Amino acid sequence: MPEENEAGSQDNTLENNEELEAPVPEPEQAEETVDTSSAEQTIQSTILSGVLGYVNFDGGVSDNTTSGAMVSAERRRLFRRDVYVGLRDTEQNIEFLGRIVQGPFHTPHEIGSDSAITRTTVLHPERTKFRPSYYVFGNIEVLGQLINGERVIPTPTRPRPYSEIYIFPPDRLRRLLEIEGNVLIGHLMGYDEERIEVRANSENKNFLPRNVGIFGTVGSGKSNTVQVLVEEASKADWACVIIDVEGEYVRMNEANDSSDMNTILSEKYSIDPQGIIDFRVYVPSSGATDAASPIRFKVPIAQLEISVISDILEFSEPQFRMFDRVVEYTRRNLPQSRPTRLGALTGPRQQTEAPTYTLQNLIDSLADQSTFTNALTQVEKGTANTLRNKLIYTLGRSGMLDWNATNTIPYLPVNDLLVGGRLSVLDVSETDDRSRNIGIAYVLQSLFDKVIETPVGECMPSTDIRRPKVLLVIEEVHTFVSRQSVNKMRAVLDNLQTISRRGRKRWMSLALVSQQPGHVPDELFELANTRFIHQLKSATNLAPVKQTTGGVHEALWSTIPALGPGQCLLTGSTFKNPLFVNVRPSESKRLLTT
Repeated sequence: MPEENEAGSQDNTLENNEELEAPVPEPEQAEETVDTSSAEQTIQSTILSGVLGYVNFDGGVSDNTTSGAMVSAERRRLFRRDVYVGLRDTEQNIEFLGRIVQGPFHTPHEIGSDSAITRTTVLHPERTKFRPSYYVFGNIEVLGQLINGERVIPTPTRPRPYSEIYIFPPDRLRRLLEIEGNVLIGHLMGYDEERIEVRANSENKNFLPRNVGIFGTVGSGKSNTVQVLVEEASKADWACVIIDVEGEYVRMNEANDSSDMNTILSEKYSIDPQGIIDFRVYVPSSGATDAASPIRFKVPIAQLEISVISDILEFSEPQFRMFDRVVEYTRRNLPQSRPTRLGALTGPRQQTEAPTYTLQNLIDSLADQSTFTNALTQVEKGTANTLRNKLIYTLGRSGMLDWNATNTIPYLPVNDLLVGGRLSVLDVSETDDRSRNIGIAYVLQSLFDKVIETPVGECMPSTDIRRPKVLLVIEEVHTFVSRQSVNKMRAVLDNLQTISRRGRKRWMSLALVSQQPGHVPDELFELANTRFIHQLKSATNLAPVKQTTGGVHEALWSTIPALGPGQCLLTGSTFKNPLFVNVRPSESKRLLTT
């Protein structure tokens, strides 16, 4: 057989090699002929002192933030990626904090790794009595030097060879990484036995109000991360709103029913599964949902900027001019009026009474042969007819906006979304993309106007509701504004950037979620300061995340494609360094849609 021939060839090679004719002593024979008492004492003292290994000499390629490590066979099982270590440099009298980012790699002691003996023992371990002992090596990211053992600062130097490496104590690590607070996210990867929880502070403006980006492929755990953030924010009395494009969050008032996830919750976090108590689901009038008691709603087209509607519906230049004309005509010819709410986005403007209108009013004006269309040219009449059809078939039939078919449906009650501790889910899973995006634009504007109008903790006008902090989650944000459509959606993107930048100062946070970050415009990456980066296998999706995420060691990016469900790289200004985290399971239920 081929294996036997190969083995025979290897055996012949060994027999003909004069350097290997002498029998290689087995470990027991070596102990009989070599005095190892000194080595044993050294090993024993190393183990007792808690030393994991030592800093190695630099190889051919080195950088300022990485040091090589060598670990003896007795301690190699403790050398694992993502574990934090201390490095004692007695020569410079400096203590460093580091993290294992590459390895463990393995090299034999007695002989070369590519020698004939090594290859034979590895290929046919059952046929060879001798196996060379081996040591472990790898690379450590140097995060900084320790001041008084309790504070990490940037360092102008690196650990010298022979610096002692030890596993950093968990209690000190929590303080140094600043991962304490009232928001439980999960625990550090690499610490499954002695779990180190990762927490944040809901009162810290460097966390949620800095806006959140959650990226990951299907099945990577990004939806679970959304639930965890919402659960924790709700407990901290934030008002949470989710734009649900898949209908998967509509049962979060129920407890998680996954036995596997609940076991983890109980054993690792001492948490019992439970649903969110103050919970509401809103659905467009023509939509379907799996929610138990959905609330039907519609959106007022009059309270959206014309340029935003034009972007979303992809108006041509003639259609935009026609839409502007019909809006102005309809406003002038309607008797009823109410205040406009768009001043917060466009800057200070006079609080005058502006006539309102509905989608049905616009459709009727475009069909009125005796008035509006009577003064149009034949070309303009064709444009008006095309525009009317677009309003009817693209917007009207979705049930999202205000026309005759939705007369009995109430408008989305924005004040009801702004209740501390309440989760409101807008299930738009049965709505076409353009109508859904109109709804997202309206919710963004409406919430932002309320946030600008009333500081946190003060009662909103004409209500006894105190304005809470706000978290708005936009699922699959690349379908709202994509890299391909960014030039056509400039008004939408500008509004989103304005809302993000001005809103975060007033405790309004956006969570932008995408399974295809390669389609997300660069402008949106700039808005997401706190990032949960789950598994991304495609280079197309990983590249833009990598390019826009600073402060991450190059070796860490190679781990992203291999992350398991629920694992992520967490970065943000509230954390001292990027963290690899096992996000805890959600307490509430999520419907699996894929």
